[in-house]
Amino acid sequence: MAFVSLTMYPFAALRPAWERLWAAVHEFVPWMPSGLRWSGTVLDHSADAACALVHACGWPVATVLRDKVTVVGAFNLDHPGADGHHYCSTLISASEAGCSAWTDDCTAAVNGDDSLSGWISLACAAGGTWPGRVLSTGAHLESVRAVGDGRAGVASIDSTSWAHIGRLFPELARRVHVVGQGPRVPSPPLVVPIGTPQRCIDEIRQAMARALADPEIDAVRGELLLDGFVALDDVDYEPILGLAPDDRSRRINR
Repeated sequence: MAFVSLTMYPFAALRPAWERLWAAVHEFVPWMPSGLRWSGTVLDHSADAACALVHACGWPVATVLRDKVTVVGAFNLDHPGADGHHYCSTLISASEAGCSAWTDDCTAAVNGDDSLSGWISLACAAGGTWPGRVLSTGAHLESVRAVGDGRAGVASIDSTSWAHIGRLFPELARRVHVVGQGPRVPSPPLVVPIGTPQRCIDEIRQAMARALADPEIDAVRGELLLDGFVALDDVDYEPILGLAPDDRSRRINR
């Protein structure tokens, strides 16, 4: 059965807001699936032919999914660390000094090696590759927990995730220190299966823009830290490939 995936920021407390946002969008595109799927990973959903629309990570969209999906656009973001539909990852550390020397003695908590914000941005900030050990956590929230309890010394967190964590888990956020930023990159794209007719893509873009401009969902936008929608194409995500020269930053040194 066809479904839509808006699980890029899978905090349970935000699910009702995502549901309300999609309900508002769905009014303008009633031919799209009405239900959101919460189980499974974003990458799994992105590769699933039954997924009609997915809020995906920019790195796999520009690499392993480039022949499987088409970019529809991205959300404009409304929080520190964001600039329209661009953002910089937030580098956090267990100490105020951080891992400034990027030594072999420093362990990085990484949500996954296919993450633009959690891995590619970290490696880029470290000069192209990460010299130390890596603790794979599976999620930004778990990476923050790993730094907070001392299992890791540094992590790179999507700035939207970091803003949500600061609001939803304030005590955890206070246990770590912000020590820098990653490179400026486009926000996670909304994508559809490749081959989706252009007229459908245009209708989805219009529906997203209209729903997010509706004053009746001001509270939803505020809760999700969104400030509109911008139409983008695949080419808008190609520049991020330059963050990983010679693919060095994808090699996790364990």
